[in-house]
Amino acid sequence: MKCGKLLLVFGALLAGSEGARHPHLPPYLLGRPTSQGFVAHGDRFSENADTPIANLTRKTVPQKVDNFDNTNNAMYDQHYWYNSNYTQGKGIVFLMIQGEAPATDLWIQNPNYQYLKWAKEFGADVFQLEHRCFGQSRPYKDLSYPNIKVCTMSQAIADIHSFIGQMNIKYNFRNPKWITFGGSYPGTLSALFRQQHPEDTVGAVASSAPLDWTLDFFEYAMVVEDVLKQTSTDCWQNVNDAFYKMQQLSLTKQGIQQLNGYFDLSPPFVDGQYTQHDIDNFFANLYGFFQGVVQYTYDGRNAATLNGLNVQQLCNKMNDKNVPDVINRVNNTVNWINQMNGDKVGPFQNSYKDMMAVLANVTYDNSGDLAANRGWMWLCCNELGALQTTDQGRNIFQQTVPMGYFIDMCTDMFGPDVGIKFIRDNNKQTLYKYGGADNYQATNVVLPNGAFDPWHVLGTYNNNTGNHMTPLLIQGAAHCSDMYPTYAGEPADLQRNRDIIHKELKYFLGL
Repeated sequence: MKCGKLLLVFGALLAGSEGARHPHLPPYLLGRPTSQGFVAHGDRFSENADTPIANLTRKTVPQKVDNFDNTNNAMYDQHYWYNSNYTQGKGIVFLMIQGEAPATDLWIQNPNYQYLKWAKEFGADVFQLEHRCFGQSRPYKDLSYPNIKVCTMSQAIADIHSFIGQMNIKYNFRNPKWITFGGSYPGTLSALFRQQHPEDTVGAVASSAPLDWTLDFFEYAMVVEDVLKQTSTDCWQNVNDAFYKMQQLSLTKQGIQQLNGYFDLSPPFVDGQYTQHDIDNFFANLYGFFQGVVQYTYDGRNAATLNGLNVQQLCNKMNDKNVPDVINRVNNTVNWINQMNGDKVGPFQNSYKDMMAVLANVTYDNSGDLAANRGWMWLCCNELGALQTTDQGRNIFQQTVPMGYFIDMCTDMFGPDVGIKFIRDNNKQTLYKYGGADNYQATNVVLPNGAFDPWHVLGTYNNNTGNHMTPLLIQGAAHCSDMYPTYAGEPADLQRNRDIIHKELKYFLGL
């Protein structure tokens, strides 16, 4: 699930600047890129935490391992970044909340990101806070169960509250005017923090922020289908025909062998050796390629999207009359997406067991990038849901990605305690605790969504002019689109909505 773009292009920077993903992982898991997550939403110019950057410091702040257990005094070091390049000593402070990926220098130093342009205009001090359990902010030494149970939205919100208090003391901020920013899941945190701790901030921007965290997120596929149909009815029909034919082939041994011939599967389906999980995994990964393009379509997030990784070009591939077989067009589309993202073209990851071996690994890798996939899956299995099935009935992706596939993933990753009842009940509790989208109310908060973004259906559109609660639906734009640098040819409705956000920020700050 997640959001960024480029400042400068060093040398021969390619579309693949996001970094290689693990060979046993698909490109996306539940709407999140499996390589570098949120920070992958932009070309990056430094991963080295030791690289000096003018007026940028990287530090840690002590936080409670469990904010809600008064008997537990254990502490951990939460990492944060402080950019003082724009400060004018006015007490204006911007906080970029990070989420389900390691935080890096990218979102705190690229002056073309919208919030940093506003920081310069308003003279703000700027902070970035890494989410607990991701990157180097590790409450425990690993992500084993039950250690990972402290990785929750409630704990993250409590961390933000503690962080702001500690920064006010450390940097001697008197009567500060904090504004939080976040995109996607961090957008949710920004919105909920404003609701729960209005005393800490004067406002919030919560971009592409899901608030109606539903368990079976079949609506995601409905939006993908709608966007394809709006782009090209032929494309919509060809995707439907291809997935229907592939589903029919998956029902027989002979058909399964034909699928081997269409795709460079690793491993191939071998009679007697593959399981229903492998078939579900095959379709989930195929569907994931279409998800990724639509979710970020026309976003100025990186070189890939700027150079044509969008739904129009996807449809051009699916409508290619030089390739008569629509299943071959799907394979060509997958290869094109890999090429645009800088990933290896083939083979196609096709083992549920191999994927689960990666996700079940409880250890942190050095950067925390690989481990972040387990962290994101925990957030979904434990609280958020958002399981992106194709269970909605008749649809172009057919009923190829069932709820049971994701439930079994959760159990296989975290153990028998995390079964269907655990997942269902915890997700219901999340909706009950935070109220969902329909019941969300707060003051001084802007909630932008892109109309092409499948996540927009989980956002709130409650409009309270008197309280300056301002939802926005940006036509022709997708995930976190308002956060990126402006680029030539971007969706026409973007600038109008950025102007609204800017106007609201001025109101929040009393300017």
